[in-house]
Amino acid sequence: MVNAEDPINNKLTIVMYHYVRPIKGSKFPGIKGLELDGFKRQLDYLIKNFNIISTEQVINASKLLSLLPDNACWLTFDDGYKDHLKYVMPELLKRNLHGAFFPPRVAIEEDQVLDVHLTHHILSCADDLQQLVFSLNAHCIDQGIPENNINAYYDEYAVPNRFDNADTIYVKRMLQHVLPEQLRTSIAHKMVEEFVGLSVAEFSSELYMSVNDVRELINNGMYVGSHGSMHYWLDKISAEEQEKDIKQSLKFLDSVGASTKDWIMCYPYGAYNDSTISLLESFDAVLGLTTEVRVANLTSDNPFKLPRLDTNDFPQ
Repeated sequence: MVNAEDPINNKLTIVMYHYVRPIKGSKFPGIKGLELDGFKRQLDYLIKNFNIISTEQVINASKLLSLLPDNACWLTFDDGYKDHLKYVMPELLKRNLHGAFFPPRVAIEEDQVLDVHLTHHILSCADDLQQLVFSLNAHCIDQGIPENNINAYYDEYAVPNRFDNADTIYVKRMLQHVLPEQLRTSIAHKMVEEFVGLSVAEFSSELYMSVNDVRELINNGMYVGSHGSMHYWLDKISAEEQEKDIKQSLKFLDSVGASTKDWIMCYPYGAYNDSTISLLESFDAVLGLTTEVRVANLTSDNPFKLPRLDTNDFPQ
């Protein structure tokens, strides 16, 4: 056991990945993801400059059972894409590396395409963002939303960030959480057919891993943790709804053979609140991963508010 009062190095660089695939020349060349060749180069860079560690080492260090090595680095992969089995795992195994994977239950068990991924693919296929915004607003008006409300939504949510411009953020927020769930799903499905040229059912099986794929990750020594059941913004639903979502996610993890002892929550969208953390503590979780951008410190950081860096923060 490490003495918590000792001046120890518990800094941890947590790298966050999403899409990893051969993008150029693919069906969706406009998708914002990491090219497979760039991923290979990035892994080699990280190996050269960091000590890439396992999830078990991270958990032990968080519980003060052991120390992290200098320049510790932990690789995390969100959303349960088939990319992760097809492209990521083979590259990790070639280099004798470990990764932590966080699939949302509904995408794996129910073949349901998440609103966020519908949005990504709509954006990737839209040549004219202004036309995309116009189409989204037109669908909203068709559903009875007053134009004044839509203008207010744009003023509030069209705020650029370090990766996306204002129109892109507006489309994402409207189709991810601003509109009521059934309404945004209905509109997103129509826009997929309009801009992507596919039905939602056609690309669900292409996008996500199956239950057996997730088991294959585990059988090859990878860690699989929780990314929620429905991939909700947890801070925007009630404590009761959060509890139901977490229970469903844990049931899923148990069904695929993942550990539900000292388990880890990767918050969808990085979103959580005090109720989320209280629930995680009551269900014996040990860590929570956010999208706050900085290097984590397992000694001084709240274990349920760990920050991560994005793949784009490193050479590719």
